[in-house]
Amino acid sequence: MAMRPYLTCLLGLYVSLLSGCTIIDPSVIDRPFTRALHTAADTRLAKQYAPIVAEHAGLSGFRLIDSGLEALSTRLDLVDQAQKTIDLQYYILRSDLSGLILIDHLLAAADRGVRVRILIDDLHYEQSGTPLDSLDTHPNVELRIINPFLYRHSLLLGRMFEALWDFSRVQRRMHNKLFVVDNTVAIIGGRNLGDEYFEVHPRLDLRDIDLLAIGPVVPQLSTSFDSYWNYKQSLPVSALTERPADEKPLRDLRQILKKHKQRTDVHAYLQHLADSEVTEVPLTWAKGRLLADFPCKLVPDQPDCASLDFDRIYGLFQKAESELLIISPYFIPGKQGMGLFRHLRQNGIRVKVLTNSYAATDLKIVQAGYNRYRRRLLTEQVDLYEFKPTFPPPFTQRKKRSAFAGASQACMHAKAYVIDRKMVFVGSFNHDPRSATLNSEIGILVESPELAKQLAALFARYTQPQNSYRLQLEPWGKNRQRLVWQTEEDGKKRTYHQEPLTTWWQHLKNALMAVFAPEDLL
Repeated sequence: MAMRPYLTCLLGLYVSLLSGCTIIDPSVIDRPFTRALHTAADTRLAKQYAPIVAEHAGLSGFRLIDSGLEALSTRLDLVDQAQKTIDLQYYILRSDLSGLILIDHLLAAADRGVRVRILIDDLHYEQSGTPLDSLDTHPNVELRIINPFLYRHSLLLGRMFEALWDFSRVQRRMHNKLFVVDNTVAIIGGRNLGDEYFEVHPRLDLRDIDLLAIGPVVPQLSTSFDSYWNYKQSLPVSALTERPADEKPLRDLRQILKKHKQRTDVHAYLQHLADSEVTEVPLTWAKGRLLADFPCKLVPDQPDCASLDFDRIYGLFQKAESELLIISPYFIPGKQGMGLFRHLRQNGIRVKVLTNSYAATDLKIVQAGYNRYRRRLLTEQVDLYEFKPTFPPPFTQRKKRSAFAGASQACMHAKAYVIDRKMVFVGSFNHDPRSATLNSEIGILVESPELAKQLAALFARYTQPQNSYRLQLEPWGKNRQRLVWQTEEDGKKRTYHQEPLTTWWQHLKNALMAVFAPEDLL
């Protein structure tokens, strides 16, 4: 009985919060139905690639992009060449140094008549909302938010209560990463759009892998984009925010972008982009197939919708004949995964996994979920590597980087698989329960020994002793084993007997999270 006054106060606070919020009703919001460009034969990009696509009938052309500098410069170049349409679908698009550079190029494209569609998940939208809101006021730009929080304006507390009230929905996020220009060239992979992905963030350098694609697979990607764009949970940002109904937001944005380009650090980064040596690797021509979740995965209680395509990946893993390479920043195999690795071991298939070390990861709680499996993975003879936070930048002139970015922690963010050095998958799919059952994901499966060779070479580079820790079990005491981390530092071999580069307090937190972290939400 003594708690009743507190419950009454809490209810009163809740009601007052909601009275100060705008509550969105998706069913009454008008969402014009639009689709990707049907034919792009008359665009500059289509004319550039049409002859080579015709020479490789039925195949698509692919190129891996592992450099953050190349990843951004390629996107900017495609935006600058666009003549009809640009479609962006991302979990995160920040209005930071690199994000404003991209927004500036998108605005220039819209000014010359290109239709720009941007689809963003709502979880991190507030980190970049104002410039994107303003960009949306351009007549050739439309921004939509998918699976939005329905209580707006008093967002922090409103989201907290909505998470309690509608937890099963709001925990599901659109994790797709897709960039399509004139329905001719696409980029897909693990990168979001922000400084940490493009080698400019002062503290964090997320190493990632993109796949540039042309040919028949691109319309497949556009069809996937359209299915999300026109889905009932994708709402125009104009219906979710309050803003002046005039040209002021766009004028203000142009002023912001003008001042942004005058900043010294922006000049330094743009010059570094221009000076960076990008080796033009020929396209690899192969059969490619889109693997993508349907947008209905974002709605709870849709059992026929969850990971229909990604379930097939496990079928491919089970058919491996010699080797399986896995790169995943967040790695929680679960019961199904452990059964798979046991099956592969019994059939003589070698499995190698690269994920983040505790010191490198940007999500410590997910790392705790992974820690539960390390001993079992090693028992199943999985070769287990953990990426080091000291991985060097991909370019050699480190001092030049420090002029605008400084020293930063490296973190693996790529999501890729290589099967038997014949087939590769690159996309947004993390090897964890969240990607499997909650978030929507997308990727491309490519049948190509050449592309597999290139990706395997990246795996080998990432797992060199100076770049990663190799985990092993060694005898300890009587009938016991302990984890050790083997590596190379300053040209000398070194073995750690506890989590490298962590304090006793971090060890304690890691141990506690490993006990209490809910695996099905990681």
